[in-house]
Amino acid sequence: MKANKLIKGLILLLIGIILLANTLQILDWTVWSNIFKLWPLLVVCLGLSLIFRGRSLSFLGPLIIFLGIIVGVGASYMGINFEGIEGEMLREAKTLNREIVIEVEKIPETEEALETEVTPEIETAPDTETTLETEAALETEQYSEIERASIELDLDVGKLTLGGSTSLLYEFNAQYRYKEFEPFEKFSLTGKEADIVIYHSPITKKWISHHVRNDWQLKLNNQIIYELSAKTGAIDTDFNLSGFKVEKLTIKGGVSNINLVLPQYDSEIMIDSGVSNIKIAIPKNVGATVNIDSGISAKDLDVNHFIKKDDGYISNNYDYAKFKTEIEIDCGVSNIEVSYMDIP
Repeated sequence: MKANKLIKGLILLLIGIILLANTLQILDWTVWSNIFKLWPLLVVCLGLSLIFRGRSLSFLGPLIIFLGIIVGVGASYMGINFEGIEGEMLREAKTLNREIVIEVEKIPETEEALETEVTPEIETAPDTETTLETEAALETEQYSEIERASIELDLDVGKLTLGGSTSLLYEFNAQYRYKEFEPFEKFSLTGKEADIVIYHSPITKKWISHHVRNDWQLKLNNQIIYELSAKTGAIDTDFNLSGFKVEKLTIKGGVSNINLVLPQYDSEIMIDSGVSNIKIAIPKNVGATVNIDSGISAKDLDVNHFIKKDDGYISNNYDYAKFKTEIEIDCGVSNIEVSYMDIP
């Protein structure tokens, strides 16, 4: 009997805590949707109460209700909705992208050009072919085809993947639950070089953000030369750069897993992280130098492909490799693995 009363009291206490968390915006009000979907537990509770009435196990019914509420709250906290047997992530989706050919502002006509137009001239029969060429030239001047791009990613928690190509300048797909993680773009163009920053609003609800899984996916064009920078929080990074022209990659993160396949291109790779698990795969046609500045770390470099040189390592194929890469790693407590692999 005492256990029965204790659990009923805990249920009321838990409901009060949830309501308080709702009003303080620690939990969304949608948490009640998940809890109400567990209403069949009330029937189970009633059945157990009838079976074990007056017995020592009469507390099982209230206990199931108590545990059901905890499950409902936990699922909502992790972004899971009980719509199906396996649950479904309540997430929004947004895509950012840019064309390679960008329309630019037409250069205004100069005063000299205007004066020339006003000056009367002897009328002559128009040269149709010349006129068409001039119009085509004017039209072409209004567009710029991008050859290089710098992309900076400023994101918080989740999983960041780079894989798959696109005919566009870039394509960024985001799946997120909270509005705070909605991605935005800053774009600027100088000649044939583009600067892109992809970011979301500053996160104010840290107690929520660390328990949310966002999926970020970046696609690149294999004809464009890129410089990539990723400033992340607790993000798992999975970059396969083998099919792209990435001449520089910078990753700055906190607690994360970093999995990289390097480009078959001359490149610089810089990683600055805290507690991380770092795995780097290098194509066999790429020579590499590796410098590691770390605290407590486990280093695993393929002894068949690397030799110690000064304060770092250099690959056996460095002098005659088609491409070369320089890898700089600055990290805290980490596990670092660098190896060669066959990449088609």
